[in-house]
Amino acid sequence: MDNEINKIRVVHVITCLSTGGAEMMLYKLLAHTDLTQFDPIVISLDDEADLGKRIRAHGINVHSLNMRRDFSSGWHILRLARLLRKLQPDIVQGWMYHGNLAASLANMALGGRFPLLWNIRQTLYDIRHEPMTTRWVIQAAAKLSHRPEHILYNSYLSADQHAAFGYSPLKTRVVPNGFDIQRFAPNSYYRESIRESLGIPSDALVIGMTARYHPMKNHALFLEAASLLMQHQKNVHFILTGRDVTADNPALHPLLQRFPGKNQLHLLGERKDIYCLLNAMDIFSLTSSRGEGFPNAIGEAMACGIPCIATDVGDVPLIIGKTGRVLQVPEATPSALAFAWLEWINAGEVWRKELGLRAMQRIRKHYNIHAITTQYQNIYKELVNHVRTDGLLLPLEQTEFSRHAQQSAPDDIHPRAQGA
Repeated sequence: MDNEINKIRVVHVITCLSTGGAEMMLYKLLAHTDLTQFDPIVISLDDEADLGKRIRAHGINVHSLNMRRDFSSGWHILRLARLLRKLQPDIVQGWMYHGNLAASLANMALGGRFPLLWNIRQTLYDIRHEPMTTRWVIQAAAKLSHRPEHILYNSYLSADQHAAFGYSPLKTRVVPNGFDIQRFAPNSYYRESIRESLGIPSDALVIGMTARYHPMKNHALFLEAASLLMQHQKNVHFILTGRDVTADNPALHPLLQRFPGKNQLHLLGERKDIYCLLNAMDIFSLTSSRGEGFPNAIGEAMACGIPCIATDVGDVPLIIGKTGRVLQVPEATPSALAFAWLEWINAGEVWRKELGLRAMQRIRKHYNIHAITTQYQNIYKELVNHVRTDGLLLPLEQTEFSRHAQQSAPDDIHPRAQGA
């Protein structure tokens, strides 16, 4: 009984429980939390969705408020405040813009009773790219950004961009995403079985991307580059997976109609076996034009030993380091991406596997989910013990993390040097 009393109760308030990057990071954090020391509870402002069921399977309570995106309603904020008062958390942890703001307003309604953390999971290149309601939430949160004890970002670029927008830099802490290196790991059985199930020859080269359909993910860049590559490389297949990445998505129809090798393009929609699909690939690419903070997709591919060519968004250059190639967004044209793919194909399988090995080692060294979970847990302990850290954001080159993160591969494949 005493052990239950001494546990630190952290209530996570998140916008929704879909399978996006922020939601999956919360799931990984919860799945690896030390439940002998912590008592996590999740409040979804929307419905529970499938991820809520997966969280419950770990013995963690989930509350769904079903606000249906009407997060600014005073009635809904009072409902959240009543629930927080009932749960009596040691810490309230907001996730994403709406979750952060709702947690703040509910805590204010309770007189600021509970220590508060925010968690921001994306970059902010241009607020005009956001929906109107999200713009309002971002602006309102900037005015309240002095209230949380810390604002946790998953990328240094995100922290800088939000500080420039008016978020308090004195509250900044950067904790990168972490990855389950037991599940996301090289596996020859997955490689063979996925290829067989999709009808992909064992000697074909496979290029893939895991990303939900959204304009910022820029599937058009990937598909147009794939069309160009097929003019020079016939024995190549492409795997695209993610929510709404299907042949019946009207937004993709113009691109699919022009695609030259429909039997070599595999649109798989949302899948739960991403770690299996990644192992079927030889090259991974992420073509996002904006919005990314710390893309889980890059880390998962690298953990599986798949080398990456990606656009320069968020902290992608820091994540990849010298184990892949980064294309500057203004110069990331279909021809530039196709040329980068062709260079890697011509470099040969042995070279790509060596690159993939370095990528895997980098993830295991710097982004192991166990180490990242420990960072979160230490922050929670600091708050409960009333230890207040400085919180100032150091320049990137001055941080211990970034110093180590730049040292894991030789200089012959530095992403900046080899960008298209």
